[in-house]
Amino acid sequence: MTTNNPLPTVQRMLEAFAKGDLDRLLETVHPDSRWTYVGANPRISKRVYVGREDVRKFFGKIIQNLTITTFHPREFVTEDDTVVVIGFESGKVTATGHPFRNEWVQKYVVQDDLITEMEEYNIQVYDTVSASAPNVSRT
Repeated sequence: MTTNNPLPTVQRMLEAFAKGDLDRLLETVHPDSRWTYVGANPRISKRVYVGREDVRKFFGKIIQNLTITTFHPREFVTEDDTVVVIGFESGKVTATGHPFRNEWVQKYVVQDDLITEMEEYNIQVYDTVSASAPNVSRT
């Protein structure tokens, strides 16, 4: 059975991420969920995470490597069991203190109030005034 309105589940997950609450975040994730991350952060890569423990590792690396001071999902588009979110985040790289800003698009599929799929396309945006780009590893 498909959830009639997947938006509240995605919003709960994003709120938990913004607060760094991995346990609450994982309550929204289906045990067999598949998460795909595609980004150039700092080099082009694609990673696939399957299951709650892999999703925990995915978010754990983000929390460990980045100090996020701004997290802004700014637009939500919902159709059937799918939510697309467009947003950005910024802060500092924990290891270097360099600033970063990532812009992203994420697609979620929700069934029975649990996220069964997530696909993210993420790019790091550099300040064109800066002489060098920070070294960030998100995954």
